[in-house]
Amino acid sequence: MPSLPKNPAARAALTVVVGAVVAGVVVAGVLPAYWVFLATSLLVSAIALQSLGLVTGRAGMIALCQMSFAGVGAWVVGALNVAQFPGGLAVWVLAGGIAAVPFGVAIGLPALRLRGINLAIVTLGFAAAFDSVLSTISFPGQTKFLAVPRPEAFDSDAGYFVFVLIWYTAIAVALELIARSRLGTGWLALRHSERAAAAHGISIPRAKLSAFAISAFVAGISGGLLAGFLGTLVSDNFNMIQSMVLFAVATMAGAQFAEGALIGGLLIVIFPEILRRLGLAQDIGNVVFAIGATQALSTGESMSEALRRNLRKLVSRRARASGARATAPRRPRPAGHRCRAGRPCPGLAAQWARLP
Repeated sequence: MPSLPKNPAARAALTVVVGAVVAGVVVAGVLPAYWVFLATSLLVSAIALQSLGLVTGRAGMIALCQMSFAGVGAWVVGALNVAQFPGGLAVWVLAGGIAAVPFGVAIGLPALRLRGINLAIVTLGFAAAFDSVLSTISFPGQTKFLAVPRPEAFDSDAGYFVFVLIWYTAIAVALELIARSRLGTGWLALRHSERAAAAHGISIPRAKLSAFAISAFVAGISGGLLAGFLGTLVSDNFNMIQSMVLFAVATMAGAQFAEGALIGGLLIVIFPEILRRLGLAQDIGNVVFAIGATQALSTGESMSEALRRNLRKLVSRRARASGARATAPRRPRPAGHRCRAGRPCPGLAAQWARLP
């Protein structure tokens, strides 16, 4: 059985995630319906961010077509709904994730030869091509207004929030376990240096293709969950701009970590809501996300990495303070110290007896 992370900061981050899950289950029955709607949107965005954090944050490859993978998953869920395929939304979402895997592998093939900006251009080209396809064909059930049904046990808004929360938690735990496996170690080595990774016996093609495949699988799941969340979808939900915004937020928040994906989902959902309440254009949020991503790239530290660094400092400071208190010598009692009974201590009484 895998042990908990030995790093205090990682333990603290894991505690934050578990606390968020517990708080989410409780809050689902407390918040008003509109805020439950926003919280569900936050979790769906966090799952999409986790998929991008895998290929970009862990493996170090640029992908600007993540919402296209999500669109594949959503399209498959809509098609299975129209066909009345048995199993319900849980099975359809899983099928949507699996259907996105071949597209992820197809994008991963150019990554075997390309890196950096060249790979980014290829993935952006795929996103543009997917936009053209979606503008030609509509989502299944869209013209007939056939909404994707939610599971019976999670039919309400609060219930569907819990349903998405289960998916988020399962994906976060699975990605954490993979990150600590040999495959995850290969991704980390690939991020730092392909030549060094190859010198250590790591298969570069296997590392790249697996990163894109698993990333597309998770993105497809997020698209399927979005289909169940909104009922009906349009092509604008998965256009090229959405993929670029997702990349900026993932870079800014550090979506390779579970808490970073939550922070990114919070930014995607809450920031436009604040702008709406202030009467400002919601496109301002995209500008802020771009500035935040530029700042993270220039400093080499995302929001989640800064959070972990500060947690490490806090834990280390408290450990040093606790050790200093444990090793400090006890101060001697003053000469006039009295016992608990209110009487002079024996040592002080002996001194009085010797007085003339």
